[in-house]
Amino acid sequence: MTPSHERLSEVLRLCAVLSDRALDALITAGAVPADQAVALAKAARLLQDYDVEWPPLLTHVMHELADKDGRSVPEPAAEPSDGADLQGLTRFFAGFRTKEQQ
Repeated sequence: MTPSHERLSEVLRLCAVLSDRALDALITAGAVPADQAVALAKAARLLQDYDVEWPPLLTHVMHELADKDGRSVPEPAAEPSDGADLQGLTRFFAGFRTKEQQ
């Protein structure tokens, strides 16, 4: 089932808002909370799955997260809740980083 244009537009809007918050967190605290990083990765993957171009700010934040401290994923301050799949997130960022290095 393909999401409607309105739903994808809402995903894009929310990506922009969350990307702005994540960039602010990177600038002020030096790290993005794990739940926000997971949400951004999932949203980026959803957009990618439906061939929707990422907003520039999301692209920038994804690059920042991939490059942070030479790691693929920022380390969470506490154990992630809601069954966050950090191994899957690590694989996602690793694939993203590989594409950028090519």
